[in-house]
Amino acid sequence: MSDNSATMAPAECLALDGAAEAAVYADSGSWAEHDQSLNDGDEFTHYLKQAVVLFPTPEKAGAFLDASAQQWSACRQYTHLESGTTWSVGQMSNANRALSTTTTEHDAAAPGWGCGRALAQRNNVVIDVNTCSAAPMNSALTIADQIAANIAARW
Repeated sequence: MSDNSATMAPAECLALDGAAEAAVYADSGSWAEHDQSLNDGDEFTHYLKQAVVLFPTPEKAGAFLDASAQQWSACRQYTHLESGTTWSVGQMSNANRALSTTTTEHDAAAPGWGCGRALAQRNNVVIDVNTCSAAPMNSALTIADQIAANIAARW
């Protein structure tokens, strides 16, 4: 997993900034993780990081999702220390074992920059997705739902 904890303030908002962060999953009981990052090359107008995190039981995965809902709702604004950019967190949705929200960079160059975040649980798997673009809307949740459907189909 990535570790960008030193680049965030407050550190408690790290879970909203990116998917599959080591500090977020520390002491969670997770067993394994697989992630993939994609972007559209030099233009970098779209970004995606999608991850699946395996827990020993559905209960452990559910406990992580529940704790994440508390953590996400406590974060309203954060700063990337390296770039000095400030981000605002939108309204969080918590439905059907899935959390989602968007974050928006303050003073981003036109046409703007924001990120969608989604965290979902299916069985003993947590699906963690971060999408960024000028208008991310529900893209992270859509991708998390697609991954979740594949997990559910295999169980």
